[in-house]
Amino acid sequence: MLPEFGWTEWLSMMASFMLVIGMLVATLFAIKKLGPNLGNTGNKRLKLLEIQNLGGRQKLLLVSLNGDQVLIGLTPQSMTKLGSWPVDEDVINSSESEAGLGQTSDNGSPLNNFKDMLSQAFNKNKD
Repeated sequence: MLPEFGWTEWLSMMASFMLVIGMLVATLFAIKKLGPNLGNTGNKRLKLLEIQNLGGRQKLLLVSLNGDQVLIGLTPQSMTKLGSWPVDEDVINSSESEAGLGQTSDNGSPLNNFKDMLSQAFNKNKD
């Protein structure tokens, strides 16, 4: 025979379930926020600059390490160093300006937000 559950037992069971789910969500949130920073001292020598997916599970990784850039080919079976060269600051600065960083409006003020960039784009189209 199955025991019958009353309202108090049912509410207690649901409250316990919600508490466990809430603790799980809080733990996952804390891991996501704190996880990448655990153990880092702030003085990073290794930086991931870019990732280019080639399809499937193949990728190209551009990594900066000790002032050098290293191009790495990544597949599920292996990692292969494809090339290495010194960091060129001009290339980094030009890629930032192409991405919209460091752009200025017609009057010389920096474009700090999307609203400024959008208004400039519309003004160019009107001309």
